[in-house]
Amino acid sequence: MATVHDVAAAVIERLGSMSAMKLEKLVYYCQGWHLARFGTTLFDESIEAWRQGPVVPVLYRQHRGRYSIDSWPLGSSANLNGDQLNCVAWVVAEYGSFSAIELSRMTHNELPWRVARGPLPESAPSNAPISVETIKDYYSRQVAEPETAVTLASASAALEGIEFDEEWENQLRDVAAGLISPEELIAREISRITGV
Repeated sequence: MATVHDVAAAVIERLGSMSAMKLEKLVYYCQGWHLARFGTTLFDESIEAWRQGPVVPVLYRQHRGRYSIDSWPLGSSANLNGDQLNCVAWVVAEYGSFSAIELSRMTHNELPWRVARGPLPESAPSNAPISVETIKDYYSRQVAEPETAVTLASASAALEGIEFDEEWENQLRDVAAGLISPEELIAREISRITGV
């Protein structure tokens, strides 16, 4: 099985130098999305609900006192299988442009960190573990099958008085299935409307 060090190495290989705090948050999101998609942990090391968001103490002990991390020689992306690498690549693509502070704020608004900390204020120190089951449950609810995603999008649009035609629903299915990106669909629609 992969270790958190392998995941950290893979994140840095894909994104380059980053702050230690950003690395911690991206590794956490890799764990969350892997649990959601595959039902299993990406790594076994525990995650704790620290003041600045989720932290893997095993990683922290290695980067403590360093602000910028540009390599992770304790791990290797070669130890990750195809699904694991794809998950890391997806997380880097979706979350990599956010700053460490933005990622920290995002985790503060999500259930796993909040549940682990209980009634503690955000500014209070804590080393409470974040339950793998809570992470899995939370991120699994964020994933929908393509047909479910289209149905939910159509229902939301209908509440706003907008009806999707069959062609538009088929394009949404393509986005939900990962065949095209949302940006590509938007560009197509702009081109269709403007004739450019």
